[in-house]
Amino acid sequence: MDPTHRNVPMDRFATTQSQGFGIEQRSICGNTRVLFFQVSDNPSKLKKIVETASKHFEKKEPFLILVEDDRALHFVDELLWRLPATSFLPHQRSDQECEALIVITKERKNLNRAKAAFNLSSTSLLLDPPLKIVYEFEDLSSAIKKNLSSSRFDTYKQYGFLIEAQ
Repeated sequence: MDPTHRNVPMDRFATTQSQGFGIEQRSICGNTRVLFFQVSDNPSKLKKIVETASKHFEKKEPFLILVEDDRALHFVDELLWRLPATSFLPHQRSDQECEALIVITKERKNLNRAKAAFNLSSTSLLLDPPLKIVYEFEDLSSAIKKNLSSSRFDTYKQYGFLIEAQ
């Protein structure tokens, strides 16, 4: 198995070419990569969110963070002001289009024309036009979260996204 696909059963990477998906489904996935980070505790999740946002910020690449609700929006907002410990990540909470490099939103829209997004919601992130990369958690911290991760994985697979795991 390809090392970029470790911890994910081989049958989960079956192609969807023969399943006859229509143009609409292909336009949503484009050549989008979905990168699942395997995590089992909250500190690992927080570290991965900050590292990923920092990487895109340092490259001056617009980055979107999609959250589920107001509570999560506030939490991620505070997280990015607190971490990394030696500084902070400038960002904006928004539900409208804006120019900020890092945008945290509940809206399922690409508000800052990002090519990459971290999906912290419970459902798959399917945007049209598609992103280049979607970051996800394969969350092993509870059975419920593991099932939600599997459901998102299956949706991405159904739509023909390129899936990787770390």
